[in-house]
Amino acid sequence: MEHKEAIFQELRKQNVRITKQRRAIIDVLEGKHLTIQEIHSELKKLGFHNLGTVYNNIDFLIEHKIVTQIFINGKKHYDLTIDESTHSADSHIHVTCRVNNNIIEINDSDIFDYIKNHEIFKNFNVNKLQIVVEGTCAHYDTDQCKATDACFIKKLSR
Repeated sequence: MEHKEAIFQELRKQNVRITKQRRAIIDVLEGKHLTIQEIHSELKKLGFHNLGTVYNNIDFLIEHKIVTQIFINGKKHYDLTIDESTHSADSHIHVTCRVNNNIIEINDSDIFDYIKNHEIFKNFNVNKLQIVVEGTCAHYDTDQCKATDACFIKKLSR
């Protein structure tokens, strides 16, 4: 929470307002990767019903690099980038299981450094690097995986 408050203070210094709606979206996204419909559904429980306001605030939060947009399993998801100091809106790796739609983040600077310092980018400044890895476990049983949450990528996040 301290990390978020420091970012909010910095935004306030730039005359950027963190409204109740923006704060609610940030709180809803904490630790989750949600679609706009899922965000709206969660916000309705908190008394925020206007879908247009959700879209406008999501755009604002993306512009200020508080939230990032990612495409996972063919759907647009939103991810809070200020909840963890090991990644940002510009450096993200997401791994998702196509069987049960589990999504985790891998924060490994070695992977980012390898790509950014690769020979192919010798004369190119890499400013943003987002990777989405989609797949399934090598030996999975669809029913077992969904029923028991025995997903390989869940084990990666521990």
